[in-house]
Amino acid sequence: MQEQKLLDIVSRRADLEEGAEGVRSLLREVYRSKRIGTKELAYRTYLPVPVVAAVRRELEKEGLIKRDRGAVLTNEGLRFVKDQLGFIYEDRVVCPTCNGKTITVLKRFMPLKEQLELKLARRPKPLPEIDQTHGTPETALLRALIMLEKGDLEGRNVLFLGDDDFTSIAVGLMKAAREVSIIDIDSRVLNAIEESAKNEGFDYSCIQHDLRDPLPEALLNRYDVVFTDPPYTLNGLTLFLSRAVTSLRRGPGAVIYLAFAHQPPRRMLMAQKIINTMGLILTERHLRFNRYEGAEILANTTSLMRLETTDQSSPLVVGRFDGKLYTGEITRTVRTYRCRCGESVRVGAEEQLQTVQDLKRLGCVKCGKKKGFQIVEKKKLKDDMLRRLTLREYKWSDFPIVLGFEREVAELSFPSSPILDEKIHRLKLERAVSRNPEGLKVAVLDDEVAGWLWLKTEKDRSTDERFGYVKSIVVRKNLRLQGFGRALLKEAEKHFHRKGVSRVDLIVSATNHIAEAFFEGAGYRREHSTMRKRLMLED
Repeated sequence: MQEQKLLDIVSRRADLEEGAEGVRSLLREVYRSKRIGTKELAYRTYLPVPVVAAVRRELEKEGLIKRDRGAVLTNEGLRFVKDQLGFIYEDRVVCPTCNGKTITVLKRFMPLKEQLELKLARRPKPLPEIDQTHGTPETALLRALIMLEKGDLEGRNVLFLGDDDFTSIAVGLMKAAREVSIIDIDSRVLNAIEESAKNEGFDYSCIQHDLRDPLPEALLNRYDVVFTDPPYTLNGLTLFLSRAVTSLRRGPGAVIYLAFAHQPPRRMLMAQKIINTMGLILTERHLRFNRYEGAEILANTTSLMRLETTDQSSPLVVGRFDGKLYTGEITRTVRTYRCRCGESVRVGAEEQLQTVQDLKRLGCVKCGKKKGFQIVEKKKLKDDMLRRLTLREYKWSDFPIVLGFEREVAELSFPSSPILDEKIHRLKLERAVSRNPEGLKVAVLDDEVAGWLWLKTEKDRSTDERFGYVKSIVVRKNLRLQGFGRALLKEAEKHFHRKGVSRVDLIVSATNHIAEAFFEGAGYRREHSTMRKRLMLED
């Protein structure tokens, strides 16, 4: 169909993971609104602001949209959405009072909102490097109200895993919870909460703790309800939900409130798999529930989910977590800004000025002005690093590092009984070197081993088909989520292609959702699943 082809073209040009349907939803919102700004358009379509801007530009090229104090359909665009897409109704039917949240602030709670506005004004400035972005006072109150409405406050023990939004203060003002505890890595946040709680007479327990480490034993299986607004990464989701599960009382019916950003379909699917694998059930999801101050890229909004535990609930992360957690760690960028005086200033994780907030606080290095900066370049650090990555055959001097890689693979693949013995791994590698040395490869970055590939060519016993088997693919921990894994996988596929092999197999542990998302993104699909049950044997 002609309209489908055009939507597909626009989505590909804009690199929109939601595909044609994402373009269609954007056109629908422009049609209903008559005129709409980019941020509001992002809010209504659940897409990041830069993505909306990219789609809008492509629609402008196609002559369907023009800019006139916001996005407006052209005459051609109006004909397209009516004749080709079948749009008829311009009115919205969302409740104007709650705006789809299913809950609102009644008159009796308005004084609490005013108190929260005063208290939240004293919050410390957010730290972007740990993904802090302050929620609005109304959001804090609405969170407390929905917890009250669902029976998750009165007489309950409540734990907050991170609370730079001060939702715990809103909960305290309701005077309903039996016990409230807050864990946060930021001592500034805890000090501010403690001060507010003390002024109101709340008996709060504030604990400074890095959730990369397991929870203190005194907090395990203690709480009825957990509220968390984790970093919006799959690692962040996995870690914070794991700590939440370990803190909740055992058995079904304990509750987790999860604030999480809308994700593209593939990442949202992985988020759901993480939730399901932990034995949690999603009872409610409220889109655009949370509003934030300054979260421009997310259109200042995220959703709120209510999860419940079951008798099968268990954490995915048990011990110490050493992976990348925050957005800035995973997507490292350097931005170049130009001041009005003409000076160019680089801002990024490895620069003197790490964030835009630092630039605005310290000002231009030449003239000292703190306003009027214009971004002129945005570059991902991983692009430079990938160009320096090389691949060579395995040497025995690499064994200590490769041994560490293989032990990690064993622990991920067989957590209950991993093979860690050095002699066994050395023997396996000796056999592989003698039989197929070109299948053992190490990736090198700046003269250091950055990754490891172990490739084999085998034959399917059922069909006699030759196929490639990726036995191991590992990237050094501090380099993960930077594109190196994709680069190694491409090299593996080239290796098998040279051998005339068209099928490539690999095995992923059922709980390794990050790896699963990685391989799915590279075009791999699950064809078989191993089901296992342990039987109780009589003596």
